[in-house]
Amino acid sequence: MHGVRLHLQPALSLIGVTAPELTSPVDFSDDPARFVTEVLGANLWDKQRQILGAVANHKRVAVRSCNGSGKTFTAAYVVIWWLITQPESIVITTAPTAHQVRNILWREIRRIYHSNSALISGKLSNTSIELDDKHFAVGLSTDQPERFQGFHEGNILFVVDEASGVREGIYEALEGSMTSSNSKVLLIGNPTSLRGTFYDAFHRRRSPWHTIHISAFDTPNLQSDEVKYRSLVTPEWVAEAEQNWGVDSFQYQVRVLREFPSSSEDTLIPLKEIEQARGDASIEQPESEASVELGVDVARFGSDRTAICVRAGPRVLAIETFQNLDTMQAAGEVMSVGRKYGAHLVRVDEIGIGAGVVDRLNELGEFEVVGVNVSRRAADPEHFANYRAEMFDGLRKRFHEEQIHIPDNAELISQLASIRYSFTSSGQLRIEEKRDLRSRGEKSPDMADALALAFASSTRETFKVWT
Repeated sequence: MHGVRLHLQPALSLIGVTAPELTSPVDFSDDPARFVTEVLGANLWDKQRQILGAVANHKRVAVRSCNGSGKTFTAAYVVIWWLITQPESIVITTAPTAHQVRNILWREIRRIYHSNSALISGKLSNTSIELDDKHFAVGLSTDQPERFQGFHEGNILFVVDEASGVREGIYEALEGSMTSSNSKVLLIGNPTSLRGTFYDAFHRRRSPWHTIHISAFDTPNLQSDEVKYRSLVTPEWVAEAEQNWGVDSFQYQVRVLREFPSSSEDTLIPLKEIEQARGDASIEQPESEASVELGVDVARFGSDRTAICVRAGPRVLAIETFQNLDTMQAAGEVMSVGRKYGAHLVRVDEIGIGAGVVDRLNELGEFEVVGVNVSRRAADPEHFANYRAEMFDGLRKRFHEEQIHIPDNAELISQLASIRYSFTSSGQLRIEEKRDLRSRGEKSPDMADALALAFASSTRETFKVWT
């Protein structure tokens, strides 16, 4: 019975429904909602049908949802539909932890299998269904992206549960496996993070994605006066969430409204304040004689970029990025941008290869050049772990006091909204380091770093005093 077509009569008889007038084969390969309801006997509400239809009709689907919407239930049926209706098909599922793979999504898949074992057949384990060597579904939990490489079959589906928490390296590996004409990916989860592939699917990289939003107020139990679906979110739970967390809280935004938070609990600059600074008419235009200053975050090769931020007074005039530059090329681009805007002062992150850029710019002697080592001690070491923390806290104050104007650049906004902070055991503010970002599989916040350098208070003299 495996293949694109199923005979509806035998399939319906498995769930106790007779339909003698339907004897011709029925193609469910492009109608998963009908397959799930008529063949597998599930009861779906409208958003669940919408998800199923979206996967059938789009290559990339991202679903951000409240708690208790039935999104994982739906994803499990997507897995079974694909496996049964697509010939020699493969399904790869993942989630941030082994527990989430085995005990959440695959628990639902196992339940569906046991209810329809005569239809599905094959060999079931805790995290796999194997029909044959080229026809299977498997759940993977790993921080090793290479485990997701090498899948290039014609009919392949990737399902990512709790998508906000999955490492970026995994997403890069999945994209490398989506080269076939009938490859698809479904991302589902709560919108807990302000950066990464899941966030980008709804923001700066939304064009390839079909997106679906599910608020608690969209669900059937909150659309009527009675609880019709006991497994879904209830009015009582929403009322308790409002009372316990408050409607402006991180938890309420994410868990109830399915919105990306205006800021997470460890985010330095609230997204609301960042967006207010974008095109904010209340900030005065800089006077013509305002000094133009550059902030430069230098990268050599690989995925990181050299970023140059240009500002005059409180206003950011431009942010330019360059990839795969050597030291001399990076210095040349800084010279070009500085001349274009008439820069007076250039601050360069001098850690690593940035030192070479500082030396070359000093040699040329056209601008005042300040090499900034952000790991150095802060001017106020009692409150800041290093100069990086002090520099970003100064940037935070500018946003809070509406003393900065930034361009409408989605990537810059995403980077700024994702800056995380913590406190040392001595109570000093600490900003997440680039190496910490890389350990989580995320890219360098090059544009945010260049912006912070452009607005830093450091000069040659201040660094002489501090060190």
